[in-house]
Amino acid sequence: MARIVSLRTRLLRQLVLLIVAVGGALLLATYFGNQAAVRTLSADSIRRAQLQTATHLDRFFDPVVRYLRIAENQRARGLLPLEDPERVNAMLVPVLARYPQVSSLMVADDRGREHMVLRMRAAWRVRQTRVDEWQDEVRWTEWSEEQPTPVERLEKLGYDPRTRPWFQAALEHLAPDAPGGLPDARWDARLSWTKPYTFFTTKEPGITAALARRGGDGITRVLAFDILLRDLSLYTTRDDVQPSANGLIAVVEEETNEVLGLPRTPPFLDEVARMAAVRKHIDEIDTPVLTQAKSTWTARGGVTGSPFRFEAGGQAWWGDIARYELASDRKLLVITVVPEADLLGDLARLRWILLGVVLLALGIAIWQAWRLADSVSDPIEALVAASERIARGELDTPTAVASDLREVQTLAEAQERMRLGLQVLMKLERDLQVARNIQQQTFPSILPGLKGFDVEGWSEPADETGGDTYDMIGLSGGWQRASLVAADESADRAVLMLADATGHGIGPALCALQLRAMLRMAMRMGGDLETIAKHMNTQLYEDLPSSQFLTTWIGMLDPDEGTLRTFSAGQAPLLRYEAASDSVQILAADAPPFGILPIIPINIKEAVSLAPGDLYIVFSDGIYEANDPDGNKFGEDRVIEIVRAHRHRSPRKILEAVRAGVEAFARGRPADDDRTAVIIKRL
Repeated sequence: MARIVSLRTRLLRQLVLLIVAVGGALLLATYFGNQAAVRTLSADSIRRAQLQTATHLDRFFDPVVRYLRIAENQRARGLLPLEDPERVNAMLVPVLARYPQVSSLMVADDRGREHMVLRMRAAWRVRQTRVDEWQDEVRWTEWSEEQPTPVERLEKLGYDPRTRPWFQAALEHLAPDAPGGLPDARWDARLSWTKPYTFFTTKEPGITAALARRGGDGITRVLAFDILLRDLSLYTTRDDVQPSANGLIAVVEEETNEVLGLPRTPPFLDEVARMAAVRKHIDEIDTPVLTQAKSTWTARGGVTGSPFRFEAGGQAWWGDIARYELASDRKLLVITVVPEADLLGDLARLRWILLGVVLLALGIAIWQAWRLADSVSDPIEALVAASERIARGELDTPTAVASDLREVQTLAEAQERMRLGLQVLMKLERDLQVARNIQQQTFPSILPGLKGFDVEGWSEPADETGGDTYDMIGLSGGWQRASLVAADESADRAVLMLADATGHGIGPALCALQLRAMLRMAMRMGGDLETIAKHMNTQLYEDLPSSQFLTTWIGMLDPDEGTLRTFSAGQAPLLRYEAASDSVQILAADAPPFGILPIIPINIKEAVSLAPGDLYIVFSDGIYEANDPDGNKFGEDRVIEIVRAHRHRSPRKILEAVRAGVEAFARGRPADDDRTAVIIKRL
């Protein structure tokens, strides 16, 4: 058994042990934590560089994609007709002028027709291709600021746009036009990117974004933007974007391992060398640190966002690789590496400074722990004693603890409020339990036996007490001179009731009990259904406040005649199942609820004849309006579906099926309202 010690001793011991442990951990972390510090510094440096690179890639690619979407919308609306070259030029030339990373724009179709706008260094060139008309001949048009008059020439080029990588890639993601020629709402996902390749005309390395769509005329059209890759290396070789003094960044196409953004190493600071190296395999650019980083990352499962340590070129490096997604099937890798020597810096000197600070703090903390143990122990011991009294149910002694600590004083005040609250709650709990027992005892535990009929009733409050009630009164003799029979005896006739008071809780429960008592008294005194309903409404109107009312259904069942006379004051819908036609009627209420108007229209309809197999069902709105977690209501249709599915079973089994259906629909959501049911079936 553990040794029992005082709070003061335990607090002092634990605080000292905690301080020593924390201090020791700090010293160990200081002494052995260089690697963790380096990992953190490397992660920060790499993450910052990757975020900057991702932002640059967004600025590089996003405007192109955005305008491609706009241009495709214009094409779908007929604003880029291949038959009108001047109009196409007017639409596309401003785009090239705005986005320097775009070298050319193409509009083509599956007939071999193409219109390409190409930006040269000081001139504009347009190539028109009509394979279906001109075969291997193309038409060039060229102009510039110095030579604004367009010059045309023909050339036998043997060029077919349908064979180009961008056209083929776009066809793999073919999207149809929506009705009216407008783009389909899903067209964003159809955008395709080619692998890096060498452009046909300029012989420069690049990548193309394209979108294909088959129009209502059956012709497939492709819109494509050529993007130059040389500008990526201008970014990745800049001084201000490197993760550290000697760190490197490179951008690689994931599928082909071709380098698109070269690292800042001496061979690639020259423009000619950069142009020659773009699109080379990562193993061919003679940068072993990048090759080793890629191999290490692949061996680790290609997990991004987790910097790793590796060896390359005789020194330790930290690296990470982030994916940049152009499309689901085209991704770029941003490789970032930092030499560990760049991160170490003055960590050794900082370690000794931290050691001194920790030792000083340790001494001060132990002294403060001693004082804290004294100042906290006494009031906490008093609070513990008060808590033990409350746990024993001794709620009459107030909690009074003197302390200059705000938290302790606040705790004492909270404990006092808890004591007072528990006094009130215990009284309310006792009262609620009494009310619940009284209400539950009013529900018939045994239903009267009725020749040729089976009846079932049930009620479940949403709170401790509910505003729903039901009753089933067995009678012997005629209606006017009937006498009540015991619940477990056979009866000649029966009076049934279901009522629902507004709200749920003690108040509505009292209203429901009052209505039940009125019905039982009326049956003992004798009276027809119209008189009973009239007096019930009058009395409830006088007794209830203006905001309170009861929806009530009363039925008088005559087994000998097989009839049921009913009156509903606001209680609806009512369900009547006819076995002969296998149909369910949804019946409305006969009058407003009890307690709203001093006089309500009471028109008792003819008795309902119930044939063998017929059902008459009354449910409170807590069943129809049961909600699932998404706020959907159970509704009449689901109730009717269950009733029809179980129509051949007893009322008890039908009720069990409805309750099970409601519980399954609610999926654990608590009931918002009381649920009550009365089911009558002729055997």
